[in-house]
Amino acid sequence: MMGAIGCGCTEEGSLVMSMGTSGTLFGYSNECLTDKQGRLAAFISSSGGYLPLLCTMNCTVVSEQVRSLLSMDVVTLDTIASHAKPGCDGLLFLPYFNGERTPNYPHGEGVLAGLKIGNTSRENVSRAALESAVYSMKVGLEAFLEKGFKPKTLLLIGGGSNSKVWPQMVSDIFHLPVSLPVIKETAAFGGALQVLSLLEKKTIAQITQEHFVVSSDKHFTPNPAVFGLYEKAYAKYKRYDLALSGLFA
Repeated sequence: MMGAIGCGCTEEGSLVMSMGTSGTLFGYSNECLTDKQGRLAAFISSSGGYLPLLCTMNCTVVSEQVRSLLSMDVVTLDTIASHAKPGCDGLLFLPYFNGERTPNYPHGEGVLAGLKIGNTSRENVSRAALESAVYSMKVGLEAFLEKGFKPKTLLLIGGGSNSKVWPQMVSDIFHLPVSLPVIKETAAFGGALQVLSLLEKKTIAQITQEHFVVSSDKHFTPNPAVFGLYEKAYAKYKRYDLALSGLFA
């Protein structure tokens, strides 16, 4: 809840993605959004509204596993991944190294699929790792949209937001503009803002409007030229996920 306030996620349509060891996608809603498929958890915000949330267990986990496997540091992984095309020429990951919470795959495993003679490269494997973490959270975006949630903004936080590749990738796959906050310690900042709202007798939404700031030089806008590549790759990701789901339950 404090992290949401510290991200400015206090008004209808705000959407936040956190890219850490686990991945989360949450938004602010004036109404309680429930999801019978279990993709979104229904949380109440301390600011008075609701924070429907998707949580995955494998975000930077998959990039760290691939980085270790290929003996690369973080910067090199980003660089190598940037040399591959969106969709990785058909190569993809299912990123379930830790099992998975959403979808509910207690016996989930990481899967590298779609390998062919022409696409099996360090570049494609590296990029597929990054793409898979975003695809796994696009499932949450689909749930939000099905419930009538209309995202206005997407704020990216967590260690993954420091990547040179991930922010633009998120923007392209989600078809949303992406921003990064100036203050990275969003939970601590949110706690301070909530106290300030009590001292100044203002709503938390008013306080965040006054004090929350996005980085002026880190805005990413969707590139229509790659939409088709990502849509094709995401559709293939979902087909593999469905086909192998029986092994993971």
